[in-house]
Amino acid sequence: MKTRLYLLLILATASSQLFAQCGSRYKDMIFPNVTVTSDVTYSTSNSTTLKMDIYEPTGDTASTRPVLIMAHGGSFIGGDKTESVCAQLCTNYAKRGYVAASINYRLEGNPLNMLDSIKAITIVLKSISDGKSAVRFFRKDAATTNTYKIDTNWIFAGGNSAGAVTYMHVMYLDSTGEAPAAMQGIINSNGGFEGNSGNDGYSSKIQGVMNLAGGLNVPEFVGPGSGPSFNAQGDQDATVPYGCANAQGGATPVRLCGLGAIEPLYVQYNVNHVSIVYPGAGHVPWQSNAGEMTQIDTTSANFFYSLMCSSSTSIHDVKFEANIMLFPNPANTQLNLHTSVQPSSVAILNNLGQTVLLQNNIEGNNLQFNTSTLAKGIYLVKIEFADRNYMTAIRKVVIE
Repeated sequence: MKTRLYLLLILATASSQLFAQCGSRYKDMIFPNVTVTSDVTYSTSNSTTLKMDIYEPTGDTASTRPVLIMAHGGSFIGGDKTESVCAQLCTNYAKRGYVAASINYRLEGNPLNMLDSIKAITIVLKSISDGKSAVRFFRKDAATTNTYKIDTNWIFAGGNSAGAVTYMHVMYLDSTGEAPAAMQGIINSNGGFEGNSGNDGYSSKIQGVMNLAGGLNVPEFVGPGSGPSFNAQGDQDATVPYGCANAQGGATPVRLCGLGAIEPLYVQYNVNHVSIVYPGAGHVPWQSNAGEMTQIDTTSANFFYSLMCSSSTSIHDVKFEANIMLFPNPANTQLNLHTSVQPSSVAILNNLGQTVLLQNNIEGNNLQFNTSTLAKGIYLVKIEFADRNYMTAIRKVVIE
């Protein structure tokens, strides 16, 4: 099956310089074996014991590591932390040098309750509360026993299907007041914005989200300054609607908006992200397709690596953004580029992130590209500048 890949990489750098130069760690599977500690309790709040499985690279001597927290699918009525998608990603990320965790969270015991909008929203908000508690668990551990040696500057989280819905809201819902009025009362009755799932006193902030067929109740939760995301979804998904509709093919009377509605906002607000769309595919096609699962694993790892490891330049050192004009757009046989600052290199990337045209050693601010040999589709133009006071720029262009 062909895929569409949308890529927008703005300059992303560490608040700590620890990972500025990572080498192959966090990108390649450099550890042959993984140690799994099963059924670690991360919360006993709400008369419920919540557990996670923690994956670590066997024999690792690093004093601090990033962590990836994953939540399983199951429509908020089923599923478990041993789900194959989460378990495989946790294993592979641990082989790259991460700590990874697959969590359980509270589920609705009566599936018929998902036909009631208030009850459905309530169980989703409980899962969000639990997801935040899992993040705080690792920050609490880092501040106390330091059992897992986590660098709290780099906590990523995400999930598959319902688990992705959970962590998309952890990532992009910034306050109770931002939520729709009907949701605000439910939030307040379940412990407030941070929830009531324990590990209080620590931040639930995550530095990036892995969104595998998840979505948001309100896509406009994404806005200026929103954090990075890796996304994948089939464009015929109705369980978590690719656009905006009621979930579960309309059976659950709660609006949910998938990647088709969120992607334009990522682009509008220059949110650092990578999105893979599987044309013609329904819900979580990678769950039964090894090739797609490998693509998601590799592409997401490369994306998170770029956040931690691609640059040793502090974001605070970047002062300017160049003015850029690309025309015509859409283009046919020729693409023109004008920049206010002389670029050092310009690359055109296809939907797999591969360079198809490249110009180096540039003189002047005006360039022309012969695009007559390129297949029709969406491409990205990556512009780098010798003057490091100017950030690398990414622009989208359509070739017709």
